[in-house]
Amino acid sequence: MQNQFTYLLRIHIEDTDFAGVVYHSNYLKFMERARSEWAEQVGLGMTWQREHQIYFPVHAAHILFLKPARVHDKVEVVTSIKAVRPASLVYEQYLRLAHEPDKMLCKAEIKIACVDLDMRPRAIPYAPFLEMIRRELT
Repeated sequence: MQNQFTYLLRIHIEDTDFAGVVYHSNYLKFMERARSEWAEQVGLGMTWQREHQIYFPVHAAHILFLKPARVHDKVEVVTSIKAVRPASLVYEQYLRLAHEPDKMLCKAEIKIACVDLDMRPRAIPYAPFLEMIRRELT
């Protein structure tokens, strides 16, 4: 993985409206799945978060819908970290058709906060976090 993670999924009928077009809020679900899968793969998933008594909820999302995804499409969610701040991460994510990687369907910037168990902002535990990130990006 060279500073990005690609997550493949198929659009199911449950993801769409009556016309077979992906319902807008489901793009955020797809992006969440990709970030969660990436975190698990690099060792920063729920087990690691529990050990450090932190969580990473979404703080803000800016999303642009460019073209619709449709039922039975195979799409890829491409995820990369744009910025690491003391108590947050900023991800860039986009969806594209798997068979047409130049055809972007949706793009977003997602800010993730680092919070403690009481949902108060907390600094990211940098040493273990950066160790995991460095290992993954090399």
